[in-house]
Amino acid sequence: MLAIRTLLCPVDLSPATVRQLDVAVDLCRSVGARLVLHHNVMELAVGSGVGWMWATSHPGSPRTAEEKVHDLLARVPAEITTEVRLTQGPVADGIFAAARDTEADVVVMSTRGGSDGENHSVTERVLERGTVPVLAVHADGQDHATPRFAPAAAGPQRLLLPTDLTGRSQRATDVALGLARRFGFEVHLLHALPNGPTDGDAADDARRRMAAIIPTDLRDRSDGRVHAGDPTAAIASVAAELSAVCIVMGEHVRRPLRYWFRRGTSMGVLHRAPCPIWYVPDAEPPDAASAQAREPGHLTADGQESASSEHLVDELRATTFPYWPTSYLCAVIDDPDAAEVALADLVASGVPKARMRTLVGASGKETIDPAGEHHHRAARLWRALEKATPERGLIERYAKEAAQGHVCVGVRCRAVDRDAVADILRRRGGHLLSYFSIGSVERLSE
Repeated sequence: MLAIRTLLCPVDLSPATVRQLDVAVDLCRSVGARLVLHHNVMELAVGSGVGWMWATSHPGSPRTAEEKVHDLLARVPAEITTEVRLTQGPVADGIFAAARDTEADVVVMSTRGGSDGENHSVTERVLERGTVPVLAVHADGQDHATPRFAPAAAGPQRLLLPTDLTGRSQRATDVALGLARRFGFEVHLLHALPNGPTDGDAADDARRRMAAIIPTDLRDRSDGRVHAGDPTAAIASVAAELSAVCIVMGEHVRRPLRYWFRRGTSMGVLHRAPCPIWYVPDAEPPDAASAQAREPGHLTADGQESASSEHLVDELRATTFPYWPTSYLCAVIDDPDAAEVALADLVASGVPKARMRTLVGASGKETIDPAGEHHHRAARLWRALEKATPERGLIERYAKEAAQGHVCVGVRCRAVDRDAVADILRRRGGHLLSYFSIGSVERLSE
């Protein structure tokens, strides 16, 4: 069941706003949802994406912005319940706050095309840190088609559903099938084989598994196909070939210590897709009890091990080279046993294990890799650039701690939650606490 009660529409008052609003209004009208228009008065954050919602041509007062947002309400049919929210400060933070306060079920965003469009970084920040589905509508004519959310829409409407055929794709699959049932969309599943032909055993197995995903009631307007090569290119190519009106895909488990140079498939599709993309975030356990029930192998808060013998320090070891760990609180716990208990405390408090990583021992030092010598060229370049920054010494310190057998812990969390996370780590001996935000580091302890 596709349940949408509140839709958040963050607008930048650019010419693209009208098209974005039309999509949001169409969806609200079709599902009977409340529409929340949100505008952020100015962008204060440093780093990439500065100025998306604030240009030099933007007239100069909050009241002017409020008047413009209220002018947009004239485009909204009277039967749709509406609300206006204004925020100030970093754009992404304003969107998160508005989504949280209004309990939004989906966010409709306008995002400019091109591989380095400034406001792509705002959309990326929302995707990276958010937990609400996002319908990203391109603002510059990049979209060749737009979904029409009406059961009797004229002509066929095709949704493209990329799937990796694992449980990580299930939520996106559920959304796509829900849209198909509610609005009559066709659903075209796509599986990419980066290193294999499309006529071998692996491809045949993928086709069988995609066929099994399609419910009986949708088989007359659904199919599955396999492509070889880069998944991002395959998704963009097939979407253009199908004249798809929308791509529905998961924003898969976001790896801790996320970096800036390389972008995952989800972000790559954002830049290249010829139609809007409906991103479905990863599932998060609703409370601490369900987190423990669904994730065996943790320790309880008093240090007693559960039925599984797998230790969290080992289970959560990071293997990906850490560029800039945006939105991460990092700490060192000298005693591995104390680190086990700290991680169990975090799980018990409701922090999903997908938001935690550990680095310890020689392998941890090699993963941090202060010189970038154990990784690829981009890693070496990144570490070379860091030499001129104060953070280089901090990176080397974490590597040294890991080499000594101490446990480096990284927890992805919001700025408003970092103190609570820091307190849990401190209680178990955590030190060298640092919170990484966009382009800056705040040292919380030595």
